[in-house]
Amino acid sequence: MHPSEELYPWISAGAIAWGVLDCFFGYRIFKITLAVLGGLIGVVFGQAAGAALGMGPTAEIGGLVLGGLLGAGLAYLLYLAAVFVAGFLFGATLGILLLANFNHMVALLSSAVLGVVGGFLAVKLQRVLIMLSTALVGAFRAILALSFFTSRMDWVYYLRHPDQMPALIDNNTWMFPAILALATVGVLAQFGLGGSAAKKKEPAKDE
Repeated sequence: MHPSEELYPWISAGAIAWGVLDCFFGYRIFKITLAVLGGLIGVVFGQAAGAALGMGPTAEIGGLVLGGLLGAGLAYLLYLAAVFVAGFLFGATLGILLLANFNHMVALLSSAVLGVVGGFLAVKLQRVLIMLSTALVGAFRAILALSFFTSRMDWVYYLRHPDQMPALIDNNTWMFPAILALATVGVLAQFGLGGSAAKKKEPAKDE
C-alpha cells in the first residue's frame, strides 16, 4: 500500500516529528514507542480478521479495538526482543551509511552482520545501545522523510525496498553528514537528560 499524493506531505511531516522525538528522547519513550507500534500492528490485523469473518462493520471495529489492545500489550511485554531489534537497526543503519559509497551488495551484507552484532550488544548494554540506536535511526528517519520536502523524493519506496538504501545514500551525498550531525546532537541530548535524571536520584538515596 502506497500513500496517496494528498497524504504524502502529512505522512512525511509525521515521520520527521517521530524521527526527531526518537532522536532526542528515544530511551525515555522506548517502551511507549513499542506499545504504540504494537497497537498499530494489532489494529491492522484485528481489522483484517474482523473483515474476514464477514460479520459487518461491528465485527471489524471490535477486531480493530481488541487487536490494538493485544498488540500494545504484547509489544510492551516483548521488551528484550525489541531491544535486540533496536540494536540490529543501529548496526544495520550504521553499516549502510558507512559503506554505501563502496559496493552496494557488500554494504547490505555488512549491514546485516553489524545488525546482528548490534542486537546482541544492545541486550548486554541496554541503556547505551538504545540511546545510540534511537538517535541514529530517528535521525535517519527524519532526514529521509525531509527529502520529500527538499526534493519531492518518494522516500516510502526506499522503506519498502531496503536493498536500495545504499544507492540512495550514495546518490545523495548530503544525507550522510546530515544524519550523522542530527544523530550526534540527539545522542548528546539523550546522555545529558540521562545524566540529569541520575543526579536528581542521588540526593534521595543519601537521605
